[in-house]
Amino acid sequence: MTSLARTRRDPSRSSAGRVALVVVLAAVALVVAAGIGLTVGTKLVGIDSVIDAIVRFDGSDLQLVVRESRIPRTVFGLLVGLSLGAAGAVMQGLTRNALADPGILGVNAGASVAVAVAVAALGIHDFPALMAAALTGALVATIGVVLLGSAGGGSPVTLVLAGVALAAVLGGLTTALVLLNPHAFLQMRSWESGALAGRDLSILTVAGPTIAVGLVLAFAITRSLDVLALGDDTAAALGVRIGPLRTGAVASVTLLAGTATAVAGPVAFLGLAAPHIARGIVGSSQKAIVPLAAVIGAIVVVLGDVVGRVVIAPQEVPVGIVMAFVAAPFLIWIGRRRNPVQL
Repeated sequence: MTSLARTRRDPSRSSAGRVALVVVLAAVALVVAAGIGLTVGTKLVGIDSVIDAIVRFDGSDLQLVVRESRIPRTVFGLLVGLSLGAAGAVMQGLTRNALADPGILGVNAGASVAVAVAVAALGIHDFPALMAAALTGALVATIGVVLLGSAGGGSPVTLVLAGVALAAVLGGLTTALVLLNPHAFLQMRSWESGALAGRDLSILTVAGPTIAVGLVLAFAITRSLDVLALGDDTAAALGVRIGPLRTGAVASVTLLAGTATAVAGPVAFLGLAAPHIARGIVGSSQKAIVPLAAVIGAIVVVLGDVVGRVVIAPQEVPVGIVMAFVAAPFLIWIGRRRNPVQL
């Protein structure tokens, strides 16, 4: 009775215990998802075989599959999921719009059209150059959506409509560029569907630091995003510098969504779904939502890639298509909620 009464008098202790439990469970789920990504596919591989392929490589076919396919796909699945989950949470916190998402607001489309221009018009094939193009396109699209949304009054609905319109225009431009260039069509066909297959770990030297900077920025601004939820005027009165906060948020979303799109192509709806799931678990605090959404995104992408490997084996379904099938019922659920666009 005494301990129960003490818990009721001190809700912060209960809240802290819940967050700690969520952190432990999320870490365990992430490790389990990574293990499934390494071992499950058209052929099951034991975890001991995975370890042997890493530390005692003998050149066998099984170990080649592990080293050249399973490990890169799992690593990039984790990175892409972390990036898009965190980017979606930051964008929703910045715009105070529960429908904000790098895909819906045109950020992924901006990165895609920039990559299409680089491949079709400039003949660029090196990953560092393609990533630079994707980041540039993502930045231009992000700034464009924010400006269009602000010109229309800055409401959540206006921002979503501006993003959807921009994404449609950029998507049409990407399709036109690809269809007019047969070589670009062949190179971009797999990439546009959102695929992790065929990615070499060497691109981590470029993508890894960029994603790390984006995640650091995202985590650094979470406290300010919580204050921003009270409104711009109140946040400014409480000491939040609105201009630098928006700049940091846009930079974070650009680095994360742009790099993820460069690595795996456009993976839609993940940045929308992961923050909603995180918010349902830990409440409305961005300090908890952003990292949890990142972890949820990583788990979902890795498991989605596994589903794509086995659902029509020996053929594969790209993870971007798997995410689209998963997103449909989730979007219907959001639409049936009361006041779905307001945080």
